[in-house]
Amino acid sequence: MPENSSSANAKQPVGKRKIPVVFWLLLTISLSLVMGTVFLSNDMKHLKTVGHYFGFDLFPAEIKPPPPKALPRPTPPATFTFPLHIIEPPVAQTASTFLRTWRISGPAMCAALRNAGIETSDWAAASFNADTFECIFEHGGKQERDQLPSSIFVIVRGDSAGAIINMRVKIINPETDQNGQLDPNILRIFETMLRQPQWLDFHETLNAIKNLRDIKEDGFGASINFSREVLNPGRYNFTLALDATSGPQKRTRNYFSDRAWLRSPEPTIGTDLRPASESIPADAKAPAESQEHPR
Repeated sequence: MPENSSSANAKQPVGKRKIPVVFWLLLTISLSLVMGTVFLSNDMKHLKTVGHYFGFDLFPAEIKPPPPKALPRPTPPATFTFPLHIIEPPVAQTASTFLRTWRISGPAMCAALRNAGIETSDWAAASFNADTFECIFEHGGKQERDQLPSSIFVIVRGDSAGAIINMRVKIINPETDQNGQLDPNILRIFETMLRQPQWLDFHETLNAIKNLRDIKEDGFGASINFSREVLNPGRYNFTLALDATSGPQKRTRNYFSDRAWLRSPEPTIGTDLRPASESIPADAKAPAESQEHPR
């Protein structure tokens, strides 16, 4: 046999066994899973520790705004105690003595007279001036021998807006009782005119008129005058007017003007106080021809 045949068939030494690549791949995946589990567990505490150790921050903390400052404790509301007279409704009688105004319109005044039995005409423009408005009552009686005929003339005068300018009464030979006092039917005219404006500081006027005595009262812009004519003793004139000429009256009127304050309501017209048997005849409205009346 040839010599080389034995050498070819001779056993060669066995080398080291190689580890398959798949093993290393599986080992790497397993270790990654284990490390990932370790680093991600416990809210990634270990991962943050490692990053902090090597000097970098994997998860920078979010900048949170500072908590809002506590609001100051609210100051308790202040309390005030008002006097009772401030919150009470206004009393017309009290206000009329402080601020002198016509607290009733012309049409309402005429209606109040009619409710008292004085049959005035409707509030309308005067025949001599369209800018002047008025209501009138006239009553004439029979003439007695040497005396003038008794008569009554009443006029409430104002403007187109209903504001009163003045009120006047003229009586001639008025009827009186045994004591010389004015007949109650005629006195009712003056009672109504003095009551409706609610100027209660004029105390003596009505009593003087009742006894046919001359009287003149002035107060804070208002003027009331009842007097007998000098040359004609049987004739009496009554005037009720408002003339704001004084400084205090003007200043008070300007302060309490409707531009700054609500308008006060008109007082309610008084109820009819006349008895059924005491009424001035409504059918006798035309005066006798010899009567003289102020216009």
